[in-house]
Amino acid sequence: MSRVHKSYSEEVKRKAVDEFVSGVKTAAQLAAEHSTTPSHIYKWRVQYDEKAKGQRLDELQSEGRSRADAKLIQDLEAELDEYKRQLAEKTVIEALLKKRLQSKSFQQRSELSGLIETLELAAQKRKRVK
Repeated sequence: MSRVHKSYSEEVKRKAVDEFVSGVKTAAQLAAEHSTTPSHIYKWRVQYDEKAKGQRLDELQSEGRSRADAKLIQDLEAELDEYKRQLAEKTVIEALLKKRLQSKSFQQRSELSGLIETLELAAQKRKRVK
């Protein structure tokens, strides 16, 4: 019994990746919708990320930068994006902790638990992509 290899158009892949990255749907939901596995959704995302990196590198080189300089700029941009993401995450945590300190209600504790679960899921998602 052999497996049938199903191919997907670039448009279908792009739409699935966009929905996954934006958080509209999970990889599992998209996989079920497209009769594939979540690992395919993750692979498509990696492919599009790599393609975007290559395009950015070409763009920098077309502006007259050497390949080494373009790569350095790209690495620094990636580092900056990661710092921005971390700052945004910490800002949300700080705001929720301040809110929690001001109130002793059960609802506030529930919001904090929800944040912790969300952060754990986001961290797991980032680890799977890398």
